[in-house]
Amino acid sequence: MEMDAQPPRRSRGDIPEQYRWKLEDIFPTDQAWEDTLKTIAPLMEQVRQFRSRLDEGPDILFQALQQSDALDLELTELYAYARMRRDEDNSVSQYQDMTDRVTGLYYQAATATAFLSPEIAGLPEEKLIAWMEIESFQPYRQMLRNLVRTRPHILSEAEEALLSRFGPVAEGLNNTYTVFDNVDLKLGSIDDGQGGKIDLTMAIFGQLREHRDRNIRAAAFGRVHQAFAEFGQTLSALYATRVKADLSFALARRHEDSLSAALFSNNLPGSIYASLIAAVHDGQATLNRYLDLRRRRLDLADLHIYDTYIPIMEMPVRKITYEEACETVRKGLAPLGPVYLEALDKHLNGRWIDVCETPGKTNGAYSWGTYKSHPFVLLNFAGTLSDMFTLAHEIGHSLHTYFTNQRPYPEASYPIFLAEIASTVNEVLLVRYLMQACDETTNEGRQEKSYLLNHFLEEFRLTVFRQTMFAEFEWLAHQRAERGESLTAESLCGIYQNLLRQYFGPDVVIDDFMQWEWSRIPHFYNAYYVYQYATGFSAAVTLAYSILEEGQPAVDRYLAFLAAGSSDYPLEILRSAGVDLSSPEPVQAAMREFDRSLNELARLLGED
Repeated sequence: MEMDAQPPRRSRGDIPEQYRWKLEDIFPTDQAWEDTLKTIAPLMEQVRQFRSRLDEGPDILFQALQQSDALDLELTELYAYARMRRDEDNSVSQYQDMTDRVTGLYYQAATATAFLSPEIAGLPEEKLIAWMEIESFQPYRQMLRNLVRTRPHILSEAEEALLSRFGPVAEGLNNTYTVFDNVDLKLGSIDDGQGGKIDLTMAIFGQLREHRDRNIRAAAFGRVHQAFAEFGQTLSALYATRVKADLSFALARRHEDSLSAALFSNNLPGSIYASLIAAVHDGQATLNRYLDLRRRRLDLADLHIYDTYIPIMEMPVRKITYEEACETVRKGLAPLGPVYLEALDKHLNGRWIDVCETPGKTNGAYSWGTYKSHPFVLLNFAGTLSDMFTLAHEIGHSLHTYFTNQRPYPEASYPIFLAEIASTVNEVLLVRYLMQACDETTNEGRQEKSYLLNHFLEEFRLTVFRQTMFAEFEWLAHQRAERGESLTAESLCGIYQNLLRQYFGPDVVIDDFMQWEWSRIPHFYNAYYVYQYATGFSAAVTLAYSILEEGQPAVDRYLAFLAAGSSDYPLEILRSAGVDLSSPEPVQAAMREFDRSLNELARLLGED
């Protein structure tokens, strides 16, 4: 895409109200937030009153669980509001302070409730199982069943309380990176090729990755990664500390290593991580074939990573308005039926979305929300096709939350392992809708379909291959720490550079500055999260095609999946929806779809 002269970014106050989320749906005023904050200490005291009493009978246990939920619910509302206000403009100290204060209370609450898990785990198993059969315990059955499973990793009350006090330290590492990334780091500017300058932000960088001028693409990649490299020693020390914290918490809970601890929480087999990486390695030949097609279509003697984001098909320069994006997403998601579309309309029309990029606003996009209100979406919408797919993606998260929140609060959250599935289903449905609308009897139709296939292949590459590369990076980094070896800027960059060579293959040039890419990935501060993008994509492909091919029966299973929350273990919830991720088949099926789509693109381009 071509970049016009850069208009100054509008301040938040200049953005029309309909494009700003309405966080007043959580708390009408900051003062209401402050008033609720004052209730947390009494709620903690009410929970403490049940200490050493849980064996008195099922009524006492039930009351303790309810009081703990009441505390957790209010803290979640408080934290979400403060954090999302902070994300509107990370330079506003008031919301930094509010976030810090509620974070501190969150860990105080963890200390106050630290007795619950060890005391429940200490109850005779036959007694606990009998109590679980009481009707009032229905919302707590899965939680209690899981607690029985986790008994070997539950510490004493004193140990749990001590461990919870270290929570703010680990959280502080994440917050330090967030503030650095969104406030302190200055990306600088590059020449626009016409005697002017382009001031870089992460959103602008996202657009420049698709710029037709190769010199501008190369300059943008070089400048952004150099900006991180200038703080490389500091960022390396920060990430190394995060890795050591992951290991310390895992060992404290008697897990073999940090990966075992991460997988245990969702009752996942240890093989799932290694088998994903192995399956993606097996698909390397197809990826190399795609990258070579890209090089040839771009008429390049060699391919650099900064050449891998630009669409290989020329399309008319077109800005997509936010309203156009909303309407297209609605049409694309029509196969999900009227129940889903009704919830979608609430989302699009109720000021649940913060649309525009403004100074100090958190980069990227996410979905978040509260049980008492509803989900929200943060965007930095700039009018590209990718922005429209981001809208569909985040709405998938939000409506997963929306349907899950119809369950009782103890079950009203879905496991992280399932978190990326609904979002990717939306993207697959949207791209299939757009491709079906293309008329292959015309040059324009073939061109547009080729463009969309390229987009789909890129989403696949970035979600499966790239995220698995990230997953392998953090696994190797954690393994290095677990062997007692140091994590330095040199070793981290060395690990990452080797992976770039492996995943991109021998025919892609790896520029030296790309070794610093790891340092700009915020997800690395949430250990062993990114692999779930790849497994989620694989599951989503299976679900989306079953919806398109089967119709209402598959839609019904999918809506039940969205509403399942945490009522069972994630692999069981997925099996009920028709996907078995304990086998390699979903990942292998996704690889077959990548190969099929690549063949279709090659056919349209006359390259088969």
